[in-house]
Amino acid sequence: MTSQDAQGGTLPTAALVVAVVLAGAAVLLATVRTPPAVLRALITALTEGGMAALIVIAAGGWAYPLVKRLAGGASTALCAVTAALGGLWMLSTAMLLVGSLTTGLLTGWVWWPVVAAGVALAAWQGRTRVEGWHWPAALDGRALVWVLVAMAVGLWIAGAMLPPGFISSFADDYDVLEYHLQLPRQYTLDQHVRTLDCNVYSHYPLGVEMLYLLCMCLRGGAYEGMYAAKMIHGAFGVLAAVAVFGALRRDADTRARFSAALLVTTPMAVYLSWMAMVELAQVAYLAVALLWLRQWLHSRQLGWAVALGAMMGGACAVKYLSVGFVLGPLAVVMLVYPIFARRPALWGHGAVALLAAALAFAPWLVRNGLAAGNPVFPLGSQLFGRPNFWPAECQQRWIDGHGVDFKPPVPTPAGYQMPPQPTPVEMFYGNFVLSQWFGPLSKVVAALAICVLIATTRGVDPWDGALAAVLVMQLGVWGAFTRGMPPRFAAPALVPMALLGGGMLAQLGAVQTNPFRRGAIRPSYGPWGMAPAIGGFFATVVINLLVCYGVYNQAGAPPVGDSPGNPPPPLHGVSGQDVATYGLPWRHAQQLPPSSRVLLVGDAKVFYFPANTAYATVFNAQKLDELIRAGLGAREIVARLRGEGITHLWFDWYEIQRLALTYGFPASLSSELLERARTGEAPSLPIIRELEAVGMTRAEEIELPPATAPASAPATAPSEPTTAPAPWPLVTIYALPAAPVEK
Repeated sequence: MTSQDAQGGTLPTAALVVAVVLAGAAVLLATVRTPPAVLRALITALTEGGMAALIVIAAGGWAYPLVKRLAGGASTALCAVTAALGGLWMLSTAMLLVGSLTTGLLTGWVWWPVVAAGVALAAWQGRTRVEGWHWPAALDGRALVWVLVAMAVGLWIAGAMLPPGFISSFADDYDVLEYHLQLPRQYTLDQHVRTLDCNVYSHYPLGVEMLYLLCMCLRGGAYEGMYAAKMIHGAFGVLAAVAVFGALRRDADTRARFSAALLVTTPMAVYLSWMAMVELAQVAYLAVALLWLRQWLHSRQLGWAVALGAMMGGACAVKYLSVGFVLGPLAVVMLVYPIFARRPALWGHGAVALLAAALAFAPWLVRNGLAAGNPVFPLGSQLFGRPNFWPAECQQRWIDGHGVDFKPPVPTPAGYQMPPQPTPVEMFYGNFVLSQWFGPLSKVVAALAICVLIATTRGVDPWDGALAAVLVMQLGVWGAFTRGMPPRFAAPALVPMALLGGGMLAQLGAVQTNPFRRGAIRPSYGPWGMAPAIGGFFATVVINLLVCYGVYNQAGAPPVGDSPGNPPPPLHGVSGQDVATYGLPWRHAQQLPPSSRVLLVGDAKVFYFPANTAYATVFNAQKLDELIRAGLGAREIVARLRGEGITHLWFDWYEIQRLALTYGFPASLSSELLERARTGEAPSLPIIRELEAVGMTRAEEIELPPATAPASAPATAPSEPTTAPAPWPLVTIYALPAAPVEK
């Protein structure tokens, strides 16, 4: 698919810049609503976004000499973005190695010089291009696409400047506060990077989390660096768009603009830019890998195959799922293409690309192999064996909770009945076909592009065929191997969708005459197809932006005030320390005596809790349950807990119920609670009554917040009993005695 480039400048550049700034500002104001909050969001975005930009520039400075030598001849933009992504992998790996092998070097004194040197290298290498660059006086009308992109940037800033955990989604509340940001926070506090027996996610590939750790080191703390971490995640989306636009504009300028705008305005991409997660890194690495695939398919240079492999490995280093969504599909393309091209020698290029991918992924495989005896732990435990620190029940809970088929919780509560589960077809239809996350019209445009490819008998660009094949394989992996087909897991599919859709619209724009009228004369103002192409593009992007605006209004929930008549101030740009000090429910833990240490039971979203808080994820052994299983009495349990410095127990009743009815939760801490929910009794557990008998007291109860609760308030599971009593507190905090006493 190619398009003819329009010629001539018709729009003053200064006017375009003004329009871009006004569009982004207008969307930001319409979303955030109050000028003070907009100002605070802008200031925070500029400072923390500037920090993220410095890290990206430094990464490019360190890696560009290698990329230039390896992939010379490709577009400057593609090489620059490849260098940025490769350099981010280098910085991430350096954080892993230094943090794992030393203690005390995760500070700004060590890493600011590294960043500064990278920025200096980038400035030196880019000096000639900056000197030769000139500001164009005018641009053609296609440049108006950046006005729509600016609207997406306004939405990005509006959501990214909310504190972590305050986007009303399970991912921001659970994943981000439990491990995406909590693990870097823990490493900052410990000044050491290690796997944690209380957090199975510490064994994941943490390629992006190491960059969050870098942000925290540069800013001097976890709460100080949390907004920079969110901006780093969004920056991956920016890099993907820059790569698409810069690499395609040489010979497909219209396609470059359409594809880049379709990618960054897709609701899923905007939504993910609000959170400190990893999926946009997958998107960026895949986008650049596909662009290197295009170079390789057209010219078949070995260096370009190496660059392609390095990007595949970079994706795997940020998320295990990239093996199925990035590495696997691209490997299949590189395996099959030599057959169609009748060039078996190209299989050697594929082998080299896979070797480069394996080398990029290797640091995390080696780390896990040393820590757990399993390079892909917690995956593959049935093949490699279960490590000693992982109880058999936790292993089974993980396997059943992450398998394709829905299975009962581990352990299964008494009287549990498996709720009806949708079929794979129903899940695909609901989570993709009807889903707003992939863009209502973006899916239609991508589907039309595939139909055009199928209908075209000759002259098909091999890259377009590869894009269609990658998209089909991604959706196949998503449907066949993921539990419940969460839309977020299929985020890498946004890339081939945008590239296919942009190509189809550009091809439509190149149609010279009306194909539905015989003898039609070409319009004097340009190709006949340009008007419907622009109309389709505009409708697709505008609908995407409207969906994003609606999602923000639903997701950007403010914190709860002390009373209905005392609404909280706007949240945008609020410091992490203020959130931890004043936000619900964390402030209750912060207000305990200074020498206190809390053990969380049920809750594991620990980012805003005091630094010494003890916790365990649902897939790790629960400390209190371990003591009960060991046969210890209440006196021994108190003595053991106090010996570890634990002074308070924090029971999150609704989270225990939710976990017990979904993944599973130890029976000693949940079975009676579920029965009490069914009968309408107040929450209690046998262990609580036993501990109260030796002096444990109820220190505080945290009531359920009203309907405007923050995202931190746990959602009830669909299968949770509807008879759970409304008066239940959200959390009960118990104080352990200094020494057991008889009552």
